[in-house]
Amino acid sequence: MYLKYHRRYFPEDVLVYIEEFNKPNGYVIFDFYDSNEFIRFSNTIKDDYDWIENGTMVQLINYNKRTIRENTYYSIKRETINFWIENDSISKNENSFLLGYEIDMTNFELETEVFTHTVSLNDFFETNHLAYSYNGIDNIGDIDIDLNGDLSVIVRNVGQGNWNEIKRNNNFEVVYDCGTSLNAKKSDIRSLISSRSNDYLIDKPCFFLSHWDKDHYHCLVGMTDSELSSFSNFVCRDNLPNLTSRKLFSRISSLLPFNVYPIPADNRTVRGGLTFLRALNPITNRLVIYNSQYHKNRNISGIFLSLKNSKTSVVFSGDSHYSQISTCILPHLNFNHQHYLIVPHHGGKGGTYVYTNPGKIKFESAIISVGPNKYGHPQPYYVSALKSDFRTFNKTSHAKSDITINL
Repeated sequence: MYLKYHRRYFPEDVLVYIEEFNKPNGYVIFDFYDSNEFIRFSNTIKDDYDWIENGTMVQLINYNKRTIRENTYYSIKRETINFWIENDSISKNENSFLLGYEIDMTNFELETEVFTHTVSLNDFFETNHLAYSYNGIDNIGDIDIDLNGDLSVIVRNVGQGNWNEIKRNNNFEVVYDCGTSLNAKKSDIRSLISSRSNDYLIDKPCFFLSHWDKDHYHCLVGMTDSELSSFSNFVCRDNLPNLTSRKLFSRISSLLPFNVYPIPADNRTVRGGLTFLRALNPITNRLVIYNSQYHKNRNISGIFLSLKNSKTSVVFSGDSHYSQISTCILPHLNFNHQHYLIVPHHGGKGGTYVYTNPGKIKFESAIISVGPNKYGHPQPYYVSALKSDFRTFNKTSHAKSDITINL
């Protein structure tokens, strides 16, 4: 159902976005389409909640209703919310930057589904209404990053999340993602941020967000305005899927009004097959920015990086599929050198393992940013394949510290 019809025929329903659905463990994480939908929810539960300063995501526990799709908008009936109220199922989460509420589904006895129908956002201003007036893909060449000198890459030990850095002559030049696990406490996140805040304020690194997924931007939500202002530029995907991403983007764009670059996904001309990546700057550069084609799966429709000098290369893969890197990035790195891969998706779903050496590359090390999780990451299938292809294999959870790559 299109959004305009949803609003016409179901004006009292609350429109939410499915962030995560974990059927084996019986939980759902959802957020709200925008502030109006959250206010409709909070008014129904009669809670005067400061949604601007606090987390708005909701975790359903003990969920045993129908299978739902991630990255999809669903409608929730007012009657469902009233049932939660009457059965005292809703509790607040005051120790998370992301989660605002927890709802226990143990005693949910309504015959109707929680998530009744899907809603399609087919209009540009419905999906990107915060992003359309800023710099974009045509201005990406304006970003000037000096990477001449001694380079190193740091894969931060942030648990089940992603936070990578590029340093030049011991100065922070690039930050790629700034996330951690969903259940990280505010104090833990502030500790991670505080370990970098002074350096970032001095060095003014450029920030790249692979995609709007909570474990890739969680720590950004916990930053102060001063800390967010330390970034010289902010590059991200232009499609803001939920209230949390809209709030964060609004903060950043007000702090860096001329230095925000929301990048649209490339158009996809053929249904099915590989979701291709395209270099946005010359492939001879030390740092190459790759933009994905559009795909409903945000993991493979992100922004990815490769870094190289004459001796070493590193691929910053976000949550991409191996086949995307193999087909679209590795051919640009086909010279005699040592290659490092920051493994996609914490060693989780990365599609069929395909990582073909175009001929001259020496696969040196595969590094996984991972922590305790309920997803089975890293999956044995990928671990076995990576150990077979790369000379060494490492995990932040095993190292129990940041992992540094000296180029």
